[in-house]
Amino acid sequence: MKSLVRRAVSFVIYFLLFSILINGIFLLVIFNTDWDFVKRIKSLRFDQPSYEVLVLGSSLCEYGIDTELMSSKGIPSFNLSLVGSSIKTNYIQLREYLHNYQSQPKVVILAVNAYLEAFHQEGIQPVVEFTMQGHRYGIKDVPVSKFGWAGMELLKKALFSDYRKMSMTSGHKKSIRIEPDETQHQALQLDIKKYRDAKWIQKTANLCHDYQIKLILIEIPGVQNTQNQCEVGPFILEFENGSSAKLYNFNSRSFCEFIDPDRDWSGLSHFNKYGAVKFTYRLLNEIQLRNQLSSMD
Repeated sequence: MKSLVRRAVSFVIYFLLFSILINGIFLLVIFNTDWDFVKRIKSLRFDQPSYEVLVLGSSLCEYGIDTELMSSKGIPSFNLSLVGSSIKTNYIQLREYLHNYQSQPKVVILAVNAYLEAFHQEGIQPVVEFTMQGHRYGIKDVPVSKFGWAGMELLKKALFSDYRKMSMTSGHKKSIRIEPDETQHQALQLDIKKYRDAKWIQKTANLCHDYQIKLILIEIPGVQNTQNQCEVGPFILEFENGSSAKLYNFNSRSFCEFIDPDRDWSGLSHFNKYGAVKFTYRLLNEIQLRNQLSSMD
């Protein structure tokens, strides 16, 4: 009986040591190779940043808004968007940034898609949660399970050359992958009330108001079966405490006519780098961002 107990204890010890080793190696690898981990750590270690525009959102925005292009046009910008980010996560990222750095942005662009994304999510994007100040680590933070999707990204990089050739500049993820949009239009309408009633959009608007930052909300384009029949706007949204934001409906069918369905998508409503350049030019032209920044000087 004692021999059986000793063997069982030895097995548990070896299993724990093996698990710690595997999780440690996995965390070290993704910490240094995963796009979102690398960007997250960079955003926490900026050296006196002077960005006039911060871009926030999920992966649709991470792929879709070319902040390197914006910076080249005289609008210093960084794309903080991460895969799977909730609006709550975006709020946390903005609050961190404003707390960490003395130089504040003049404009925040929050890009979401009302058809594809849930606005009420209370979850925090895993990379942000794992690295945020004050986080209490527990069993749910075991890297292999918490960041399993990052392991899939590593596998994709190993198997597919177009994933290996992806790059990231100014927080914008550039994909050369082309996946045609074969969906069809539907009779959809933009739910502006969904924006107005969203708790974390309201909190973001209040935060921007407190720091005298202009908040611009955009309904980011998706593939054809997500596009709506409403006008582009802008729509003025009023929130509590005197905060407000402009909402641009860039997922309007009329606005999305510039998109080449056979060339501009990387898959799942994510622009590739060709579509992102086209969209970013049109975004800048529509919201006249340079003029807005000049008026705030």
